[in-house]
Amino acid sequence: MSHMRSYAPGELDRLKDAWLADPDRNVDTAIYDQTWNDMNMDRILARIDTCMSLAGEERLYAMLREPFSDEDEIRRRDSLIRSFDSDDVLCDEYRKRLGEIGDNIKQPASVTIAGLSEVRVSGNAGHVICALLGVVSIALIFISPTAGLLSFLAVLILNISTYFRRKEEIGEQLACFVYLIKAYKAARSMLKVKDDEEKTYRKRLRSSVEILSKVTRGSFLVTGGRGLTGGIVNMVLDYLRIFFHLDLIRFNSMQREVLAHKEDVSEFFRALGDIDAFIAIAMYRRSLAAWCVPEYASDGKGAVTMEVSGLYHPLIDDAVRSDICTKPGKGVLITGSNASGKSTFLRAAGLAAILGQSIATICAESYRAGRFLIMSSMSVSDDILEGDSYYMAEIKSVKKILDRRKILDNTPLLCFVDEVLKGTNTVERIAASSAILKSLCTDGVICYAATHDIELTGILAEYYDNYHFEEKITDNDVEFSYRLTEGPATSKNAIKLLEIMGYDMDIVKDAREMAESDGKDEVKDR
Repeated sequence: MSHMRSYAPGELDRLKDAWLADPDRNVDTAIYDQTWNDMNMDRILARIDTCMSLAGEERLYAMLREPFSDEDEIRRRDSLIRSFDSDDVLCDEYRKRLGEIGDNIKQPASVTIAGLSEVRVSGNAGHVICALLGVVSIALIFISPTAGLLSFLAVLILNISTYFRRKEEIGEQLACFVYLIKAYKAARSMLKVKDDEEKTYRKRLRSSVEILSKVTRGSFLVTGGRGLTGGIVNMVLDYLRIFFHLDLIRFNSMQREVLAHKEDVSEFFRALGDIDAFIAIAMYRRSLAAWCVPEYASDGKGAVTMEVSGLYHPLIDDAVRSDICTKPGKGVLITGSNASGKSTFLRAAGLAAILGQSIATICAESYRAGRFLIMSSMSVSDDILEGDSYYMAEIKSVKKILDRRKILDNTPLLCFVDEVLKGTNTVERIAASSAILKSLCTDGVICYAATHDIELTGILAEYYDNYHFEEKITDNDVEFSYRLTEGPATSKNAIKLLEIMGYDMDIVKDAREMAESDGKDEVKDR
């Protein structure tokens, strides 16, 4: 694997919180947590993420979480990615400056800024009075040392108590402003890099920097010092800030200015983050064995079909590639033995749609399809806190897909279901599974389903095209080809795997005899 970022505990939650706090996020077309987890999107993010700044990571996460960009936006993103891919020197210069921002704050700047309205907006009159009292008490020392010293001590107690009372209210927001100012300085430095001034991202960044110049004026009062570790000068500055409330006075002014320019500040981080994220995507493209930009059917004829050539999973080195072409009004039913590649293929197809509609980069040789809402029910688990059994968790997960299809009936839906209803008995599972999968095979829906139940291939033949993965079984091994083949599966390997894994031969023999007996009974029933 070329690259896999390692996230510290809480970092991924921090990125999710930033996305959830974005008032512009599109809830209707965003990926649900179930699908995000089914597609291993945390690992996909880690595979792509070489961002130098938190702003870049936030933007990359948001893009992946909302894969329903219109065709113009997808083309715009592809153009930006290509512009960075063609100039290594430019990328290095930008990444160097982005790396100067850092991300050592408790939470993303976007989250903190969004929460500023919840923090009491304080006027500066009280702080100015404290500062003036401080000046008067110091001056009084030269006139009457005793009275001056007593008044200085009284003012010191007053100023320190009022200072830390307000500081406790704004602790995280103050850290946010430090981050904002560092980002502003990095952006100004980026604008000094030699680049085409007509590029859209360059214009956006320059416009944002001009607007924020007023917001960040006098920022040294807020960012300087930061404790005893910065040397004697910074220590003195910290004491002056506390005594004269200098950083609080400037903070209050900046708070009002940021609240008046919240959209501009959000646009600033978006512009900065886009540059960082698109550079990371350009680097990701270079690391892939093959990739393509999606081709979308603008005439509507291909809106509910998917045609992919050379599809593979981006987390698998030297992955076997597959071709798939769905037919209008029909789904794809995949059968095959354990560990043969069914679930991996479903994830590869899902990722093709997600990454194509978000970062214009698909792990395939070619891709033509519609733009879909994407949902899945694959890695379902029981919920102890909710008191749900595995079966209950399954049917809730599948019902979300059915309900979403009804609500957004004018938008094509792409869904993935792995081993539907495996948490119940065979007879009811096959009956319920066939009914559910039939309901998902309607106009405007493409359903990819994987199952061990060979019976479904016949029951659903009218609704689903059959594909399978097969293997070659030898005396001591099972060799998987991982190649997608048309038609239903004809082989099984569960008992053979017991033998290969070293299970006692008595267990293997009993299992084989029971399977053969059940098979004969099934033939008699027919």
